[in-house]
Amino acid sequence: MTAELSKLSIEVSFSAYKLVKDILKVEPGEEVIITADTRSDMNVVNETAKAVKLLSGKPLIVVFESPPEVGHAAEKYIPVSSLSSLMESPDVWIEFNKSWLLYSKVYEKAISNGKTRYMCLVGMDSDMMVRTIGRVDIKKIFELQNKLAEITKKSSKMRITNPNGMEVTFSNDPERPVLVEGEVNGPGEYMLLGQVDWAPIEDSIEGTIVFDGSVWPPESLGLLKSPIKLHLEKGYIKEIEGGYEAKIYERWLKSLNDRNMFRVAHISYGVNPGAKLTGNILEDERIFGAVEWGLGNQSQTFKGKLGSAISHSDGISLYPTVWVDTTKLIENGNFVHEDLKTIINSLIVG
Repeated sequence: MTAELSKLSIEVSFSAYKLVKDILKVEPGEEVIITADTRSDMNVVNETAKAVKLLSGKPLIVVFESPPEVGHAAEKYIPVSSLSSLMESPDVWIEFNKSWLLYSKVYEKAISNGKTRYMCLVGMDSDMMVRTIGRVDIKKIFELQNKLAEITKKSSKMRITNPNGMEVTFSNDPERPVLVEGEVNGPGEYMLLGQVDWAPIEDSIEGTIVFDGSVWPPESLGLLKSPIKLHLEKGYIKEIEGGYEAKIYERWLKSLNDRNMFRVAHISYGVNPGAKLTGNILEDERIFGAVEWGLGNQSQTFKGKLGSAISHSDGISLYPTVWVDTTKLIENGNFVHEDLKTIINSLIVG
């Protein structure tokens, strides 16, 4: 083993321990289900199971064949009944599989039991785990996320642009939550830290959203070679413009035969200083200063009006400029709001 690989292995062990102890807060005796598929990084899976055991928890690793779809669309490829049975009452479920079961019947079972702390870490690999968990200051990221949530919660109107032609406006509902991802407090759905997300008023979204970083799914996309432009009226995608990748995306959305796949379910800011553009959507949507848009199925945690869909897709917009009411929050991918400067200066962004 080279020195570099040895160092990475040690850092993965540390990162996994940090995940289960400081983020998921696993206690002695708790049952922790770790799901993976045939495209998962088993080093991450095994190190996480070891960390659970070190905390006197009870890990259970479940591996299944990777489905070509996600969410409800993945159900015809996986053992739904068996996986759902496992979700009767685990204390923690960590999802490392590449194709997520988020929004599937398996997920719905876990969330409805009222006991499980579920965290979506789909496609997490060793390098990403070290950069986005092991080497970051969790407390500082949570501090930034909470301040961003506070600012966003107070805004009624927002406008977002970027250099590739994004020009979109929407309104926020003050009664809806602005979610600070990664802060685990009791049972429910959680995501990797480094993301602040919410659901705008769906029918208020007007203009053009541009994906110019990555999109996933479908599997045929990922890192984008040219921008995909989504033209929206009242929150519904009326036209998709761009090159061959835009055509692939449009065909895939249409193939699902679900009108809600052409609706925006949520938006988020990326705030993880260890994240970089890799084509793995879990990481890409946490790129510092980027904006992410989710289409299709809308989690109940957003308390929106869109509801369920057969699948879900996420797209990344790079170097955005974001206005909250009349105040500039982000400029070309840099957080510039006065209330954020002290926190931003304390974070090392690479």
